[in-house]
Amino acid sequence: MSPAEPVNADVIIIGAGFGGCYLLKLLRDAGFSVKVFEAGYGLGGIWSWNRYPGARVDCETPFYGYSDPKLWSTWFWPERFPDDKTLREYFSHVDSVWKLSKDVYLETRVTAASFIDDKEQPYWEVQTADGQLHKCTWLVPATGTSFKQYIPTWNGLKSYKGIIAHSSLWPREGVEIEGKRVAVIGAGSTGVQFTQDGSKVAKTLTQFIRTPNTALPMGQRKISREEILSNRDKYGHLFKACRGTAFGLPTEGLTFGTFDVSAEEREAIWNELWDRGGFNWSIGGFPDTIISKEANRAAYDFWVKKTRARIRDPKKRDLLAPLEPPYYLGTKRPSLEQDYYEAIDQEHVEITNSPIVEFTETGIKTEDGKVHEFDVIAVCTGYDAVTGGLRTMGIKGRGGVDLDEYWNDGIRTHLGMMIHNYPNLYMIYGPQAPASFTNGPPFLEMQGEWIRDVICKQREQKIPVLEAKKDAETAWAKGISELANGTLAIHTNSWYMGGNVPGKKREFLLYLGGLQEWNRACQNALSDWQDFEVTRGSESVKL
Repeated sequence: MSPAEPVNADVIIIGAGFGGCYLLKLLRDAGFSVKVFEAGYGLGGIWSWNRYPGARVDCETPFYGYSDPKLWSTWFWPERFPDDKTLREYFSHVDSVWKLSKDVYLETRVTAASFIDDKEQPYWEVQTADGQLHKCTWLVPATGTSFKQYIPTWNGLKSYKGIIAHSSLWPREGVEIEGKRVAVIGAGSTGVQFTQDGSKVAKTLTQFIRTPNTALPMGQRKISREEILSNRDKYGHLFKACRGTAFGLPTEGLTFGTFDVSAEEREAIWNELWDRGGFNWSIGGFPDTIISKEANRAAYDFWVKKTRARIRDPKKRDLLAPLEPPYYLGTKRPSLEQDYYEAIDQEHVEITNSPIVEFTETGIKTEDGKVHEFDVIAVCTGYDAVTGGLRTMGIKGRGGVDLDEYWNDGIRTHLGMMIHNYPNLYMIYGPQAPASFTNGPPFLEMQGEWIRDVICKQREQKIPVLEAKKDAETAWAKGISELANGTLAIHTNSWYMGGNVPGKKREFLLYLGGLQEWNRACQNALSDWQDFEVTRGSESVKL
């Protein structure tokens, strides 16, 4: 629950997901007073919220977890890709080992945060939904990329009399869908997962899509206790290896292009990677797939051949796996599926790409004139991803400038963690960082350790406030754009580009250079401090 009295701490962290929990531990161990404000009901960030049927992570264990031996040596993952319930249990285990709860306030939503440029001791004033004002020297928003839901403004939405919920706000007590007429709106990862599981119990299920999902085989399987024990001696090496790869997983991409080998060799390579499951086929494949239109088309042709073979219904086959690519492969985050195409192929499951015209009291009317009636509607339309949560939190920097206003003409950060004119503010899993292009936990550990090192250096050198230089911010944004412009990703209206939310500025929101290059830039910045400045009032102080 919310604190009984206003908090006065060295650091306030907003969000108790993987990043917030890890940074809490690091900074506490370094001797700082730290408190975490979490809007949800428990630790785990998005996994405290995700409770819809079929919810599970798409990064495999043990790598989707912390590298601390005290945690993995006393925990057993039951599956290669764990579900939401298992992940909540994992965070309970983390809490029991790291003793986090004593410094975490649950059901505590931050509604505003302002930098107070006090001459004696600058600080952040943080307001929570109960009206209390809290104080800290350093503020760390750790809300992640998937905090603010995106729900389209459909006509007649309020007239619908059945049960409707966004997937990330699924009722904690659950929704009965067995024997019900169910709608799933959306074809992203959530829509795929919901359709797979929901189709097994629903009387009828209809999935509404705009474009098909180029989903990849998950390769899900159970993991025995014996297998885990026999591999634990390798875990330390594997976690270390994750940090040395581009994507935070111990998977290395090929070092040669799509057409540098014969057609037979290419097919054999693709088949082998496909059979491994997970993201092995995508991130472990040919590096020119995301750069060359010809290579991308060759990869799509392989994907479509594999996928169409699993769908018997010709109409559904053409909707889900069209012979002509609906977008460049890999320019939207690929979802991992277990039996999605078989689920859709069932007679009681329907799929439509006819746009929604309006909601009625009993269901949905589509542009093709059909009126569909439902008992339950699952809204799986995703998020105002990467920036939405930060821009609507009421974060005001020097001079009272709201972050939403500061980013109005484009996102500006340095290293994806600091912002000019927002002193002593450090973002975790935010824009212009590798974030969604990595396996979260290894990347978040690296971010947390960097932020700890910067704050410790401030304390040692008695630097009251620190922020990124404007020039450093401009250079970082230019680099983000140049990296993206060298790929096919800019040609697709994905959430990477902000293209899923009407009116959102179209710009590439994430760092595409890989985890290693990003970390190299971070360590260089930490070593010479040339990208940072201390400002007192209007005076800039050289470090």
